[in-house]
Amino acid sequence: MKDRAKYGIGVKGQLDDWFSINWKIVKKRVRNLRQRIYRATQNRQHNKVRSFMKLMLRSFSNTARKIEDIDFIKPYIEGWLSNRGLELNQDKTRIVNVETGFNFLGFNIRQHNGKCLTKPQKEKVLVKLKEIREWLKHHPDVSPEVLINKLNPIIRGWDNYYRFGVSKQVFSFFDDQIWRMLYKWVLRRHGKRRKKWVLRKYFRRLSGGWKFFALTQDRRSKPKSIYITELSKIPIQRHVKVKGFASPDDPTLHKYWHSRSTRYGKTRWIKGSKLYLIAEQQNWLCPICSEHLFNGEEIDTHHIQSVKDGGTDNINNLVHLHKVCHQATHYCRRSGKPRLEPDDW
Repeated sequence: MKDRAKYGIGVKGQLDDWFSINWKIVKKRVRNLRQRIYRATQNRQHNKVRSFMKLMLRSFSNTARKIEDIDFIKPYIEGWLSNRGLELNQDKTRIVNVETGFNFLGFNIRQHNGKCLTKPQKEKVLVKLKEIREWLKHHPDVSPEVLINKLNPIIRGWDNYYRFGVSKQVFSFFDDQIWRMLYKWVLRRHGKRRKKWVLRKYFRRLSGGWKFFALTQDRRSKPKSIYITELSKIPIQRHVKVKGFASPDDPTLHKYWHSRSTRYGKTRWIKGSKLYLIAEQQNWLCPICSEHLFNGEEIDTHHIQSVKDGGTDNINNLVHLHKVCHQATHYCRRSGKPRLEPDDW
């Protein structure tokens, strides 16, 4: 069905003055379109229903009706806020079309092909890349190990903020830009070397392509490799609303909150990794306090048999603890007080 713009149904250009709209005609056209949707639904004419609904979404009259509603309730919102000592920021408050979208807290909220999607704001992505590029420019002589230890927390923190939105495509773009920055950075360090030599020295070919790495030592002075974090490898986690009036303080909903916290915890580490298997092995619980690992506290990884006593980094010798529980465990060991460790360790 074609949009009939000349009759005021199809989308027209944006108006500067909404008071010039004939609201009586607008309401009549919207009402007629809704009646046609109802009749088509009763007659099981589903193709017409879809066409009418698309026309309603793109309709200038429908958009104008919504603008009128917003303008009507705006004074009530301002009054409600003024009673609480607040007010709308007129410089930041504006009415926009859903297909135009708006930016809020680093996200761009906009309708794409009938779906409302929340994506990372383009300007914020470019600003973060510019910050990393400037840091690399001013630190040409740092070691690859220092560089990775500097960038990985920034990349992981950026991912933790944006992974709940529609960010997969942006993450791939971010990884590509980081790779190009690092490649140019190593070329500047070795201006007289061949590109193949530089590539093999600083990058290692793994599944998915060449990855920037650095050789370092663990706490036992054994060599190990560390890699730059890749955003595209981290799974996107959609936020799930809390059901009804569920409260963490309700003892009958313990199972619900446990499964919800576990679902969130499974996105912290890559599935199948050592840290993921350790958490799965202890059923996502802290063995000291028996609370869920992801109850809002910081998490440390503890060696059951200490390294100085010959303990290894094997999964069976590692356990996740809340930071406070971890500190209390080591305090009891040093002070000779009764140990907090479970009997099955």
